[in-house]
Amino acid sequence: MRRYILLLIALLPFVVSAQIPAIVSLGKEASKQKGVEYDSVGSVMLGMAQTFSNKEQRETFKMLSNIEMIECKNIDYAPILTSRVMAIVRNVGATFIASQDDGKALNELYGVKRGDIITELIILVKSHKGGVAVVAMSGEIPTNRLAEIAKIKR
Repeated sequence: MRRYILLLIALLPFVVSAQIPAIVSLGKEASKQKGVEYDSVGSVMLGMAQTFSNKEQRETFKMLSNIEMIECKNIDYAPILTSRVMAIVRNVGATFIASQDDGKALNELYGVKRGDIITELIILVKSHKGGVAVVAMSGEIPTNRLAEIAKIKR
């Protein structure tokens, strides 16, 4: 029994950091604003998505344990949301990974890494029209498989 308790204590940092609580709190708080929606997708829903997705995306869903999504169409609140997300990025020690402008929005990726594995991925989407979206994904994402994440449809 003592061995199992020690194993649990050893795994606790990975279990606790399976999602960023500050993003969850921000999503709940932000959703009280007009024009802001917050969704959370846990392991059960991801398992269902994995079951019903095409063969190529099943492996992608296996990498994820949780997804938090905040969509803000409120142009007045968007700068506040952006600054709060960036404060969370700094507080959790996430590093800048990449950015891409697709002509409609600037997508910025930040991640918390453990070696070549990203345990937390935060995507900040800044629309050229003023809106903002935040997607935070938890799991075990190898850096060489990041391109697969971009193919996930909401």
